[in-house]
Amino acid sequence: MKDDVTYLNSIRIFIWLSVCLFASAAIMGYFAAAFDPEIAANWTKELEMLKWIMDLPPVLIMMIIFLKNLLACAMSILLGIGLGLVPLLVATSNGFLLGIVSYGAIQKTGTLYLLAGILPHGIIELPVVLLSIALGFRLGYLLALSIAKDKADLTCETRRATHILLSWIMPLLFVAAAIETFITPIVISVVA
Repeated sequence: MKDDVTYLNSIRIFIWLSVCLFASAAIMGYFAAAFDPEIAANWTKELEMLKWIMDLPPVLIMMIIFLKNLLACAMSILLGIGLGLVPLLVATSNGFLLGIVSYGAIQKTGTLYLLAGILPHGIIELPVVLLSIALGFRLGYLLALSIAKDKADLTCETRRATHILLSWIMPLLFVAAAIETFITPIVISVVA
């Protein structure tokens, strides 16, 4: 565990980069929804297509949420080797969507409802997703260094990132999915 903390400390610039990109995209999504409701409608239409999931048994809902998030995180990390383009796409698209959803929720039901719907599971899920994005950026950066003929141990770095994915990210995403499925709805019903 100490090695993991040391490693995470060594990639803190990439963690900050992922946080800043995500936050910027969320702010842009919020204001895009405020200034052009058609943009918000188009993005939320895609979310509406996922409503069928709510008819499934809760355990299946949890597994779908977990697997979707795990896939996004694994892709962010392992495909980050492509010069960081996939993590960039994950950070900006998810941030933008969160901004749009936040605007809509605040307008319809208020800030407290939005927080009730995001905080219980998001307090775990969001940092884990941002860490995955950071790991992907790190791999992309090291590939760029390798292309530029600098010495970079991409194999060792990929092993470390995979270790973090399997040891920390995957279990935390499972916990977040369970909270999102079983606890977040209760919190929302209390606030609603």
